[in-house]
Amino acid sequence: MSPSSNSLAARLRQVRLDRRAGGVPRKAATWDLVKVALVSPMITVVTIAVIIGLIRLLAGDGLSGIGSATAAGWLAVNQVPITIGGITLGVLPLLPTLLAMAATAKLVAEGAATARALPDLIGIVSAALGGGLLVTALSLAVVADGSATTPIEAPDPLLAFGYTLFVQGVAVLVGVAIPSLTPILAEFAVPATERVGARGGLIAFGVLIAGGAVVVFGGLVAHWGAVGSMIADGNTVDGYLGLAGLSILYLPNVIVGATAVSTGASAQIGTTVVDAFDVSRGAVPPLPVTAVVPQVGAGALGWFLFLIPLAAGLLLGWFCRSDDPLKHLRAVGIGAAVAAALIVVFAWTAGGRLGELGHTGVSVPTTGVYTFAWLALGGLLVVAVVWLADGGLTGRSKSAEAVGDDLDDWFDTPESDADDITSDDADDVPAGDVPDGEPDDDSDTVDPDDHVVRDTP
Repeated sequence: MSPSSNSLAARLRQVRLDRRAGGVPRKAATWDLVKVALVSPMITVVTIAVIIGLIRLLAGDGLSGIGSATAAGWLAVNQVPITIGGITLGVLPLLPTLLAMAATAKLVAEGAATARALPDLIGIVSAALGGGLLVTALSLAVVADGSATTPIEAPDPLLAFGYTLFVQGVAVLVGVAIPSLTPILAEFAVPATERVGARGGLIAFGVLIAGGAVVVFGGLVAHWGAVGSMIADGNTVDGYLGLAGLSILYLPNVIVGATAVSTGASAQIGTTVVDAFDVSRGAVPPLPVTAVVPQVGAGALGWFLFLIPLAAGLLLGWFCRSDDPLKHLRAVGIGAAVAAALIVVFAWTAGGRLGELGHTGVSVPTTGVYTFAWLALGGLLVVAVVWLADGGLTGRSKSAEAVGDDLDDWFDTPESDADDITSDDADDVPAGDVPDGEPDDDSDTVDPDDHVVRDTP
C-alpha cells in the first residue's frame, strides 16, 4: 500500500512541532517565501557586483559596463557558458557555484523546518526555484541589452534556464533533505540496506575528493616556484590578485580532475592530457593553479594514486558491514553507485569548452565506471574478509538463531529502551498520526551513528 500524502504531511508536521517545542515562534509564511526566493540570489548578485567593481577600479577602467558584467557573473555562477568576443568559456569555476548552492540550501532548510504541511514545503521549493529563474531572466535581459556596447554575448535562453534549474534544483533538494529526509524515509519504508549503502556512498565520495585535494595541494607545493612565476606574470597588483583569485576559484575544478585521474581516467587541461602514468604536454591556461600539472609522467609511481579509490572502497565496505553477505554486497553496490553518480555530476560540471584550447575536463563516463569499479572492488574485499571471519560456508550453515543481526538492526531500538527516548531525540523520530488499528512501525529511535552490528546470543 503506497503511503498517502496526508500521512507524510502529518509526520512532517509532527517533527516540526517537536522541534519548536521550546516555544520559538514561527515566522510569517510570506517572509519565509520571500527570504527563500530572493535573499540568496540578491546576496550573490551584490557580491559579484562588488568584486567586479573593485577589479575595474583597481585596473583604472571605471564602472562602465558593470551591469552586463554582473549579469554575466550570475549566469557563470549557475554554470551557464559565457561567450566573450566570440570565444566561449564553458569551464567555469566551481567554488562560487558551491558557495551559492550552500546559501540556498541553508535558507531552504530553515524554511522547510517551519513547514507545517506538505503544501507549505512545496511552496518553499517553488519559491526557491522561482527566485533563481527570475534572476536568470533579468540577467539575460541585461546581457542582451548591453551586448551592443560590451563584448559579452547573450547565451541561449533555454540553455541558461536549464543550467539554472539544475544548479538551484540540487541546492533545493539538499535543503529539503536536511530537516525532512528522516520522516520521508520512514514514511516510504526505505530498507536499511539502501539507507546504509547511500550513506556509505556519501562517505566514500568525500574520501575520493579529499584524496584528490591532497594530490593537488601536494603538486602545488612541489611546483611552488612555477606558481610564483605565473603569478609574477600579472605585472601589477591587480594582475597578481586577479591570477591568484582565479586560481582559488578554480581549485575545486582541479581537485575533481585529480580525483578522476586517481581512478584511472585521463584529464585534459587545454591541449595537455594527463593520466596516472603519463603526461602529454601542450598549451595550458595561464593560471597559477595549472602549475600542478607535472612536466613528466609519474611512471610506476602512478600506481600509488590508485590507493585513493581503493581506500575509499575499503572504508565503504567496512561502513556497510553486515552478518548477511548478500545484504553486505547490496549495500556496497548501492554505495558505489551513489559515489560514482556524484563523481559523474561533479566531473561533468567541472569541465567544458575552454575557448580556442578546446575541451577541458575528464571523460565523464569513464570516470563514473572506474569509480564504481574501484569502490566495488574495495568493498568486495571487505565483504570477503567479513564472510571468511564469520566462518565462510561453515558459518553460513549455522541456525538462524546463531547468526548475528543484519543492517536492519542499525535502525532499531530494543523495546526495553523505547521508554527512554528523550525529547532531544524527537528530531530524528518521525512520530506521525497513526490510524486506529494500525501499528506504528516507526516508533523506534533511529541512531544514525550506531555503525556496529550487534550479535544476538
